[in-house]
Amino acid sequence: MTGEAHASDEYEARLEASEDSPLKAAGRWTAAIFSATLGDAEFEARGAEVVVHSRTDDTVLLRMETSNLEEAERLIVQIRKDLDELSTVDFVDEWGQGNTQSGRHTKES
Repeated sequence: MTGEAHASDEYEARLEASEDSPLKAAGRWTAAIFSATLGDAEFEARGAEVVVHSRTDDTVLLRMETSNLEEAERLIVQIRKDLDELSTVDFVDEWGQGNTQSGRHTKES
């Protein structure tokens, strides 16, 4: 990629708390308490998302839900690396445009 701008010039990746529905939040809390009781820290009470925002107008290019903070941290490292190394076109080709929620790729309205 010579002479092209990096995707990081136009976009930034952030870790954000999931905006869970009340039912989903209750399920997360139940799973977290049960998991902690068994001595396992796999489930966390609050979900995390990796969100890629436009630097110019803060619109969302990509939103990916994760099951825990550790997974979110690994994902954001990879996304930030690609933002730094790829052109905007290559980044969008690699990661897709829109929102990814629960394994489905959907457009944000």
